[in-house]
Amino acid sequence: MQAGQEPLLYVVLSLTLIRVLPVFLVLGGFGLRIDEKLFMGWFGPRGLASIVFAVIVLNEKLPGEDTIMLTAVCTIVLSVVCHGLSAHPLVSRFVKRADLARRA
Repeated sequence: MQAGQEPLLYVVLSLTLIRVLPVFLVLGGFGLRIDEKLFMGWFGPRGLASIVFAVIVLNEKLPGEDTIMLTAVCTIVLSVVCHGLSAHPLVSRFVKRADLARRA
């Protein structure tokens, strides 16, 4: 891995595996379908925590704050873009499934 790619790798993992997996596992006993658990993991709240932790880092003048801030900003921006682009198609799919279930 080239120098400077660590923040980008973390951002991608943060928006996928690091966030989705724990939510998926926690919802294990609720009788939900796999796609429902993945949906909740994908759209679960995460932006506010990134902002709060970034502000704490800024106030404390910690070593490596540039890398931490870059990672936080990239996480927030990529989250807004990815979730914004995926919201309509994924919600539409759930609505169609609910309509089919109601008709059955």
